[in-house]
Amino acid sequence: MTVAGSLPKRSAEFRPAGRRRLTWLLAAGLLLLGSGCLWFQSAPLEFGNSAQESSTGEGYQLSADQSDLILKQGYPEAFIILFYEDEDENGSLQNVRQELWSYYLAGESYTFLNGELTSVDDLDVGDVGPLSTQSYLPEQFAAGMDVEDVLVAAGVDSFIEVPLEEQFLERGKLYYGESLAFGVADGQLRYLEALALIEE
Repeated sequence: MTVAGSLPKRSAEFRPAGRRRLTWLLAAGLLLLGSGCLWFQSAPLEFGNSAQESSTGEGYQLSADQSDLILKQGYPEAFIILFYEDEDENGSLQNVRQELWSYYLAGESYTFLNGELTSVDDLDVGDVGPLSTQSYLPEQFAAGMDVEDVLVAAGVDSFIEVPLEEQFLERGKLYYGESLAFGVADGQLRYLEALALIEE
């Protein structure tokens, strides 16, 4: 199977308060995902099997905007979720969940910030052909999950672990499962990408 498409261009209207931090997180995540094959050749890898027990046992509650979109378009063919902290208008830190849902066949992507739809963008990836049904759902993954929680929620039995260089993410590791990549820092989920696969 082949990974479909690329990330769409961001709408100029979408400007979260922590744009620099978010841009850095997204760029780092994409760089890590795209460079995974190169790291496999040089980095010490750990292959593992997940224990089938979750500490949280909880997922994420979809927002009204997300539920409405699923009713109209179905679940996304691919999605990215970022978890980070940002300052609110009072200067206090708040937890942020940013999501990018991609519908390659419809040629659209949707960006959500803490469940609120913030932009709809054209997604031009050409003729990707028929896509396999997405194995994962956005609501399976929540802030605060650790590695085992993610593996259990996704039903992933085996995975590859890649320790990250300190300049990329301090105390961070990247994990690859079937059509799934996710990054963990300080034991908590920070980045997750469910990939669209082209049927062969």
